[in-house]
Formats: sequence, structure tokens, C-alpha cells
Amino acid sequence: MSTPFAIIAGVGPGTGATVARKFASTYPIALLARNPANYEDAVRDIESAGGRAIGIPTDVTDAESVTKAVETARKEFGGSESVAAAVFNVGGKFIKKPFLELTQEEFESGWEANGFVLLPPDSPTLSSFLSAAPPSFLFVNG
Repeated sequence: MSTPFAIIAGVGPGTGATVARKFASTYPIALLARNPANYEDAVRDIESAGGRAIGIPTDVTDAESVTKAVETARKEFGGSESVAAAVFNVGGKFIKKPFLELTQEEFESGWEANGFVLLPPDSPTLSSFLSAAPPSFLFVNG
């Protein structure tokens, strides 16, 4: 029987890696980042602590790249269709000001990076995610 896995997108040496290590105590983890150097240390740390982790080079603003990453994770983790948790720690433009003061363009830069690929109804991540009980989304921005 396959077990649910977690996806952590936007893994670097800070928040993404820390969140991945925490989830790895419960789930196999797919770590996504454009640059493999960003997730390699976290994958090694998780595996040396007895967890299961894979790093997948992924551009989360590209639906095809995300689809391939989810398919790769499913195969690696026993054909699981269930994403137990999806953490999106992906940055758009760094803008430091209150949410209600953002322009439409500033808001969309973060939305495009963090939500655009995940939330469309035909998203493989969303369909996998909804098959978990109870599923969890976490968006980290800034």
C-alpha cells in the first residue's frame, strides 16, 4: 500500500529546508526548487536521519514542470496518489509592505509563483492533494 507524501516547494537553506525536515518525521518528502543545490543538503539530512526524501528540479510557475515533479514523486513513493501536505515557500518579487497596500501587479507576482500552478481544477497537485484526509496547504510568502 502506498503512503501519502508531502511536497515542499521553494526549498533553500532556510524556511523550506526546516519545514521539510519537520514533515519528514511523518511523511516521505518531495523537495522542489529550480536549483538542485538548494535542496541537496536537506535531502541528505532527512535521509541520514532515517526519513525518505527526493529533490526534484522544478519551476513552480510552469504547470508542465510541476506535473512532471508530482509524477516523479508518485513513482518514487510507491505510486501514491495522495499528497498529505503541500507547502509553497516560493517567492515572487520581494515586497515589504502591508498586504492591503499592495498594487494589483505586486499581488499577482506572489500569486503567480505561489498559487497559479497549484489551484487550477486540472492541477495534478490539487487532485492528488484532495485525495488525502485531511489535506493541508501552507503558503509561505516573505
